[in-house]
Parts: sequence; C-alpha cells; structure tokens
Amino acid sequence: MYFEVAVNLAPVRGTFHYHAPPALEAILAPGHLVIVPFGSRRLQGVVLRRSPTAPVPETKAIESLLDPKPVLTAAQLQLAHWLSQETLAPLIDCLTLMIPPGLAQRADTRYALLDHQARGGDEVERRLIALLRRRGPLRGRQIRRAMGRMNWQRAAERLGRAGVLERTSVLDQPAVRPKQVLSARLAMEPEAARQAAANLGRAQSRAAARRRAVVEALIAASGPLDAGQLAAQTGAQRADLRRLERAGVLALEAHESFRDPLADYDFVPSIPPQLTPDQAAAWKRVRAALRQPDPEPILLHGVTGSGKTEIYLRAVEAVLEQGRGAIVLVPEIALTPQTLRRFLSRFGPRVALLHSRLSAGQRYDTWRRIRDGDLPVVVGPRSALFAPLPDIGLLVLDECHDESYKEQGQAPRYHARETALAYARLLGALCILGSATPDVVTMHRARAGQMHHLSLEKRIRAHRRRVEQQASRLRRQPAYRPERGQAEALPLPPVRVVDMRHELRMGNTSIFSRALQQALRQCLAAGEQAILFLNRRGRATYVFCRDCGHVLACPQCQTPLTDHRQGQLLLCHHCGYHRRPPRA
Repeated sequence: MYFEVAVNLAPVRGTFHYHAPPALEAILAPGHLVIVPFGSRRLQGVVLRRSPTAPVPETKAIESLLDPKPVLTAAQLQLAHWLSQETLAPLIDCLTLMIPPGLAQRADTRYALLDHQARGGDEVERRLIALLRRRGPLRGRQIRRAMGRMNWQRAAERLGRAGVLERTSVLDQPAVRPKQVLSARLAMEPEAARQAAANLGRAQSRAAARRRAVVEALIAASGPLDAGQLAAQTGAQRADLRRLERAGVLALEAHESFRDPLADYDFVPSIPPQLTPDQAAAWKRVRAALRQPDPEPILLHGVTGSGKTEIYLRAVEAVLEQGRGAIVLVPEIALTPQTLRRFLSRFGPRVALLHSRLSAGQRYDTWRRIRDGDLPVVVGPRSALFAPLPDIGLLVLDECHDESYKEQGQAPRYHARETALAYARLLGALCILGSATPDVVTMHRARAGQMHHLSLEKRIRAHRRRVEQQASRLRRQPAYRPERGQAEALPLPPVRVVDMRHELRMGNTSIFSRALQQALRQCLAAGEQAILFLNRRGRATYVFCRDCGHVLACPQCQTPLTDHRQGQLLLCHHCGYHRRPPRA
C-alpha cells in the first residue's frame, strides 16, 4: 500500500507518496500524523489517503507514527481540502489549523558558526556572524526574531558556501504529551506499615517524621493519594516516597491525569424554563430540521434578550439524544465564560472549552477527550470549529455578524461563518446562525430562500417587579404578563440620533447633547447606573466641521482620520496615512 502525505514545510504546496514498513502498513489510515524523510530532512506530515498504486516508480518509507490514533477525522480532511480551495492557502496550513498547538511541528534549520574569525562581506553578514558569535548556534526562527526584516537567509547561504556557517536540518519533538501523575498506596497492613516506617533510620530525624506522616496520611485516606497531595499534607519529598517504596511500605504508580480547564468552574444544574410563544414556534422549526438528513441552515434573528440561547440549548440536547455532538461558537474569548456557564448548568461534565488562552497542555488534553467522544459539546471562539468531534450533528454561531469570525492574520484567512456552513453540508448537520443584527449577506440569503429565517421579536424579562419599574419610567406597558409560568416581555428602548450641528446652533458647545444630559440626570435621580461608550484610540475618532458637517477622510481609503493629540497628527488606522490637522 502507498500513502499520500501532505508534509509540514511552509514553501511546499503539493503532496507526496510514501510506502509504509510492514509494522505500520496495517495501522496507517487517513488522518494519521507521521514522520517522513524529505530530501535530507525529516518532516512531519498528515496521511491523506491510502492507494494500491503510486504515480512514481520509487517511494521512500514512512519512518514512524506520532499518535496511535488519527489526529484528523475524515470530515476534517474534506473540510481542509475545501478550505484550501476556497482561500487559496496551502493544504498543509489548513490541516494544521485542526491539530492542537505543540503537536504539529515544522522543520527548522540550525545555524552554527564554524569560523569565529570571519568578518563577512556586507552589513547583514557581519550582523549574522556577530549574533551567532554572541549567542552560539541558533534556529532559523530565533535568527528571524533577532534580525527582523533583514534578508538574512541569503547572507546565510553565502556564508554556508564559504564554509563560515554550518546548516543542519532539525525537527523538534512534539511539545505536548499526556501528563503523568505519581500516586502512592499502602502495600501492607496499617500496623505493619507503621512499624516498618519506624524502623527506617533514626527515629528522631526529620526524615523519619516525614515518612511516618506519609504512612498516617495513607492510612487516613484508606486509598491511594497523589504524590503532590502527600507532599502538601506532610512535607514529604520524593526521596522519602522512594525510600518507603524500597522498604515495601508503599507502592508508587504512575497514571495519566487530564489537565481540565473547567476544573475550577462552579455551576448549578438548571431546569429548562417554559418557552414563550415566540420561542416555542422557533423551536418547533429547529426540532423539525434536526430530524432531517440534510437540513438547511437556519438564521435565528432575535432581538437582544429574546431567548436565542435557550433555543441553542434545546437543539444541543436533541442532538445529544441522537448520539451526536455539537459545536457552539461565540465571537470572542471574553464572551465565552457567560455562554459556558449556561451550557455547563444544562450539560455538566459533557462540555469542553477550547480557546487560545488555555495552556498547550490543557488544549491538548481537551482535544484528546473530544476526539475520544468523552466531551460531545464544544464551546469556544472560531478555532473551536476545528475540534475533532467524531460525529457532529449541530453547529451554532452566536452573534454570527461579528467581525472577529473572520481570520485577518495568518493563512488561511477563513471566515468561520462560511466555513461552518460548508462543514455542515459535508456532515449533514444543522447550522444555526444567531444574531440580533444579521449582516447584509446572511439576511439576503435568508430572504432568497437559501436558509430558514426564524424571528424572535420580543425581549424576555423574567423579573416582574423590574419590568414594571422600567415600563413605568419609559411610559410603556409590558407586551404580556406571566401566564402559566411564561416570562414577561418588554419592547426594546427607543434610540434617538442627535445632530450635533443643531446643538451648536442652539448654543450647546458641550460634547454631550442636551438630550443625553437630561437622560443622565433622570438615570442618576432614579438611583440607576449609566454607561457611556467612548472611542479608545486618539482624542477623537473623526474630525468634522461643525458648520457644514464635512468629515476629514483618508484620501486613499476614505476612512475618517483619527485625531491624536500626541504628535499633533490626523492618522488613518487602516492604511497608515497621516497629516497635520487643518487650522480652519
């Protein structure tokens, strides 16, 4: 059998065929992470498919397998091919999106100085030689950080041909691995253990006291204890445990421990509330879609506080009853905790959290538990879309209009909304896009019949006294009152746009309009709080003429120029254009 492999090397875009040694041939499958030879280098690669034939007469052998289980599912491999075609990114970049950080390693080159007396021909060569002389052998990525945008690669090639530098291809081992924890248990009866511990060394020594404390702690626990826990309780050192093990008093065992990012989360199980009429109508459509083999996506268009999350929760519950998994995306990491608590209170230990602020070990352990099917509900920002759930039945994008769903940095520059829609089609899963303010593209698709459009137009307020206070202050009546346990609803407050040119003509030179000042006075008089959202960059986000309303804009991209007091500049934060402020 031959295996098509995508190698993890930045400039390489194609795939390559290898054969497997007899020990690996029956084991290897699409999605496995392997080590392969590539010229004079050793590289990581992802197996894409098996084939009885190869397009080349001679192939090299796959060297080893990095993980006994495939790191990518069959659906993820399909999604990576779609993503590569859609974004014009190398296939390997799309594949490594789906592998946890620390497990996928790119090959690098190690540079060592052979001739310490060399001076170099130009400035770049001299700086490279000085760097290696000062710090010793360095990897390419270390030199890149130290020398910035200089074209040091060409200088290194010249110095290598001249015998000044030695270049060696290196491949790091994966930076993450399962965490092993040492535990101790008594290997004899309690009284015999006490006697044996007392006979070890001088009875009055500190070490003897620690060993006796270890034995007493294990007797009190009546079961095994982690070595770290024993050390915290008794002050025992690893040498004390080893001494007791050699004496046959206790047995030390190593076992795997998962690094759980949710270990410190407190949550109270909750009972699903009764749905409002609007929610019940929307849930009926969602439930029907979940029973279809290839459901059309759904746009859940609901005002803020209308109960969209409860629809998500019920959809996840229905999917779990089908024996499938669900991925719920939120736009930002900052929004994850509040969403996470809602899902933890409903589904408890079946929920996984994935985002970039977790440690590499936490992400790796969570990724493995998701792959094994232990955590069928995944919550996180856009990167959580690539979690290796074995059988996905539901994809949810909350606040689907948010710009943070678009990857703006490194390739592939994908949009999580478009990727989720494509992924759902590949999986035969339901994709729910939730938003109070859908973007124009999504709304057009819904009106064109490319997805179902469900509306939740009433804001839910569960506390009757608070609703009545707000309704009285706003001189409005609640839309409906609690009947048969249903929650109350209140229309969204009115929004008023104030023309500041008119305010100036009326003699108001403040940056606050008269309407805003009056609203703030009423708010404070009622003992309530107010929030004013201000621009964060510069003294003002735009500069305009208070007479005619003309806004000074960037001549290149038409973005309003930001006024920065420091340096007395008007700056475009999109393209970098800047100018001095006008005098009039």
